[in-house]
Amino acid sequence: MDAEEIKKTLFNSAMKGEWNKVVEIYGEFPDAHDTRITRTGETALHVAVSDGQEDTVEDLLDLIMAAAGEGSNRTKAVLEIKNDSGNTPLHYAASVGSVRMCQCIAQQDPLLVGARNIESETPLFMAALHGKKDVFLRLHYLCSSKNEKDISYCRRKDGQTALHSAINGDYFENELGPYCIHEPDKCRL
Repeated sequence: MDAEEIKKTLFNSAMKGEWNKVVEIYGEFPDAHDTRITRTGETALHVAVSDGQEDTVEDLLDLIMAAAGEGSNRTKAVLEIKNDSGNTPLHYAASVGSVRMCQCIAQQDPLLVGARNIESETPLFMAALHGKKDVFLRLHYLCSSKNEKDISYCRRKDGQTALHSAINGDYFENELGPYCIHEPDKCRL
């Protein structure tokens, strides 16, 4: 199968929800790992994450690591691929609220927690923006555990903070607010 056939087959399989076929292609053709399959520059991993396919995402990550080596530069390069909006698979995992996918991705490259899209939003910011408390707390913990005290992870280029986003999205009162009020030393927004 040549590169164009791989791209077309990955795209068609992902759009049809034929995730076993996507996994099969990732296993057979390591060059598929960084193939952009959509008009907006997503890889099959981006699409699987945005579709909430947790098991598939784990399978794809296992295949990426098996081909490149866990924690290798090649693995990191695949996970750092940004679509046309600058979103990595971790941005999508944070937006859909999957702690499991965030953990799988971030453990391979913890620096992705600080990756910025074209709006200068990090996955941590995206979790707050979409009211995904558990993801926000997990990513915040990952930042804290690696001594990343960089408050800029919680701020967009227009000055909007994760706290602003949580309040504007009505997530503050029920989701992030109690955490920030009762754990202020841990909630540096």
